[in-house]
Amino acid sequence: MTMKTNEHAQYTHLTVELVPTAEDAAMLQKTWDAHKRACNRFSQKFYNESLKGKNKYKTWKTAYASASWLAKGKKGGLHAVYGHSIVDIIKKAYKRNEQKGKLELILFGDYGEKNTKSSAIHFCWESAFQVDFTTKKCRLDLADGRRTIAFSIPSKLPEPPTSWKIIRAYLKLVYGSWYLTLTFPNPTAEMKAEQDTNVVGVDRGELNIATTFSPAKGAHSYKSIDYPRPCKGSTNDNYHKSLFARDVHVASEVVENEPPYTIFILEDLYFEKPIEGWSYRHFEDVLIYLAALRHQGVFYCAPYNTSITCPVCGHVEKANRLHDENRFICQNCGYGADEIVDDDENAARNIYNRGKEALEKELSNKVGA
Repeated sequence: MTMKTNEHAQYTHLTVELVPTAEDAAMLQKTWDAHKRACNRFSQKFYNESLKGKNKYKTWKTAYASASWLAKGKKGGLHAVYGHSIVDIIKKAYKRNEQKGKLELILFGDYGEKNTKSSAIHFCWESAFQVDFTTKKCRLDLADGRRTIAFSIPSKLPEPPTSWKIIRAYLKLVYGSWYLTLTFPNPTAEMKAEQDTNVVGVDRGELNIATTFSPAKGAHSYKSIDYPRPCKGSTNDNYHKSLFARDVHVASEVVENEPPYTIFILEDLYFEKPIEGWSYRHFEDVLIYLAALRHQGVFYCAPYNTSITCPVCGHVEKANRLHDENRFICQNCGYGADEIVDDDENAARNIYNRGKEALEKELSNKVGA
């Protein structure tokens, strides 16, 4: 039996922090600024064509030619290879808007800026990046040539096995620090599941970084206040690194508390803008990475109404969730009225139920085939 995952869990990601010299940092910044400028120029072209109802840039060949020209032109300052990154970013951004019935100009800025989308430089070709975990150095194809830059791996995150092959890398600037996210095919994306597979629902949030639920162990919340901030200081950079460090700590505990071949259920969440105080996507990436190392898998369920659905009678109503009290009380059957039910624990239980239901349906189809 093969558990189906969505596109997120087909790959696993490891984010490392670059440790550039002053000269390296200047080169990275020059590349970043040129890439951002090219993205915005190409976004304007894409938007103008969309208004005409034609959008010739939806054709990859035409789009790549235009983006490559913007990258390497007189004002570009980049190599033509960056055209792939520009096209990939713009087409995905407008596709999301199209799915929502929106047509508006998309502009790209830096992480945390208002009225812009944050982005990353996509290194799509193996020749554009090399990573050596032995020396902890990477070689990147930047604006004025290739640079070899040192990097560090976050504490508590093990190195990937030598058998894992990096197929893509993403460079990102976050509050003055440079990060490189490495992408590997996930070896557990096609895990086999059986009737006795251990399934765990995982809810992500701000007050509780993660809340897990399984019938065997019940609910358990990993509360934000229980994990002190390792990066002292009040800067955005330190705050961001603290969030990331907590994500790693919690994700490590979650996978270590479950046996190999466990399947974790997550909501398939997506947000247009980073939510301050909640690095939900980074936690997801770390969980998938650590789970893959322990022969565990990740499955996704629909995210709708998990926090306001009653797991007893199925009633869905916003009033079921008492935000101020972090409590759940069903307005239909009264579940949670006599005993306190934490709203995040309730969501984790609903996530588990959805994942378990999908698993049982697939197993039933297998038996009936």
